[in-house]
Amino acid sequence: CHQNSNNTEIAPNVNWPKSRFFVHVDEQGVLSSALTEQFLPARAALLKDYLQKTTGTTGPTGPTVEKWRFAEMDFSSARNDFDGFNNAPSYSNHHAFAALKADGSITAWGSSEYGGSNAPTGTGYTKIYSTLGAFAALKADGSITAWGSSGYGGSNAPTGTGYTKIYSTWNAFAALKADGSITAWWVRSKSRGLANAPTGTGYTKIYSNHYAFAALKADGSITAWGESDSGGSNAPTGTGYTKIYSTERAFATLKADGSITAWGDSDFGGSNAPTGTGYTKIYSTGDAFAALKADGSITAWGGSDFGGSNAPAGTGYTKIYSTYYAFAALKADGSITAWGNSDYGGSNAPTGTGYTKIYSTGNAFAALKADGSITAWGSSEYGGSNAPTDTGYTKIYSTGYAFAALKADGSITAWGDSDYGGSNAPTGTGYTKIYSTYDSFAALKADGSITAWGSSKYGGTTDFGITQSATTLSVDEDSTNTYTIVLDKQPIGDVTVSMLSDSIGSSTSVATVTPSLTFTNGNWNTPQTVTVTGVKDNDKNNEQTVIIHSVTGGGYGNVSMSNVVVDVIDTTAYN
Repeated sequence: CHQNSNNTEIAPNVNWPKSRFFVHVDEQGVLSSALTEQFLPARAALLKDYLQKTTGTTGPTGPTVEKWRFAEMDFSSARNDFDGFNNAPSYSNHHAFAALKADGSITAWGSSEYGGSNAPTGTGYTKIYSTLGAFAALKADGSITAWGSSGYGGSNAPTGTGYTKIYSTWNAFAALKADGSITAWWVRSKSRGLANAPTGTGYTKIYSNHYAFAALKADGSITAWGESDSGGSNAPTGTGYTKIYSTERAFATLKADGSITAWGDSDFGGSNAPTGTGYTKIYSTGDAFAALKADGSITAWGGSDFGGSNAPAGTGYTKIYSTYYAFAALKADGSITAWGNSDYGGSNAPTGTGYTKIYSTGNAFAALKADGSITAWGSSEYGGSNAPTDTGYTKIYSTGYAFAALKADGSITAWGDSDYGGSNAPTGTGYTKIYSTYDSFAALKADGSITAWGSSKYGGTTDFGITQSATTLSVDEDSTNTYTIVLDKQPIGDVTVSMLSDSIGSSTSVATVTPSLTFTNGNWNTPQTVTVTGVKDNDKNNEQTVIIHSVTGGGYGNVSMSNVVVDVIDTTAYN
């Protein structure tokens, strides 16, 4: 029982219920909605934000600086971490990556049309948000800069300061201020009313589906705007709502007593929500909802081809996962039951127990066991087959059509459509995290180096590269010749390029070379000179050596360079 809270603000625009006493955990072990829907998420978000902005991750010797901070939502996170793709607070950019450096400057790559180029210059940005085709970056003073496709919110961002968070539909942004006021923007020939945000203050959070927004106030009242058929109108009246969930074109909101109200397109779950109380959480596919009770029973509604019917009977389910067309529910013993479209994960779920988490692409599932083994099912085109057969995997990431699994040693195995990252994953170890667009993966190492694969047009290659002026060179004995090296893009830290002369057919060195060059944020785009000196010997033979390069640091650790073949011309015959 918590005493003397009485509407105390516990996070920006988040207050405890207006009562003197309330129960944190009842005798059955059920947590209060104030705890699960307000206090804990608010504090978790504040802690995560603090750690990301100040210390990064904590290593064995203390805090380490986070070298990159990717956009707040990438495709894999939206697909796997929010109980349904449309439940994510913002939509991921499908065709470009954007990431913050420690100084708050931004690097973007991928489709130039959708934000992969023309990121804002300067420093001081703290977070990046996205729609399917644009980005919006927030500074510490609450000012916003947007870029990418104007049809997806890449222009006309609000001026001024004081914004604290940005949300999105698939093609529009809505920014929240500390006072709870909202500004939305969107540029497109066919208006759906997405820019018509409510006036006034006091809103604490914004939810969205493809075509509409719904904003919640501290008293639990809801205001919606956007396409009316998709939930932009007819939001429930009254107060006491605690959280809102989404399919592609509908919303469903939960009250503290576990009752549900839905609105929006009836084919997408906007009607026929279950009556009664006791529901604790709602999950979604593209067109259907599935609500879980405290006893682990499930009720589904919405498009029948999307899992809106034939939910499993019985109790004991602890969590539900989804593809676009199907659900998969997990029990405490690790057994799985799936339903929905049979071609896209709704059937052929693995038997047995011991599964701990389920991940998904657009139309396939992959389940992980405690020993790190993986079982996949659903459309083989989307990664539903050919999962790795060994063990030791700790986490799985996804694009729209492919999976990538990470091991404790930082090695990666990918499967699914090769055009979307299902092949050509990087070899080696040391990768710590993977991000994705709909089409590509980007794997990060602790030193800040990034390796991308998948669609080269949509983020599957980074712009990190090194230009060298020569791959062949000729030098006389006792003389010098040179070539230059320059970085193609500003690094996140110092980059060292080391050179080694590997003589061919000789036990002694026939040429010496500048041992190393260092590029910084200040000189990265200034070509530096490598000097090769021919070594005088007593024979009358021409010789050859190969200059081998290695690159470390600054995000360039996985960039390869061509060797330089050097012909050393003997001068003994002329002396």
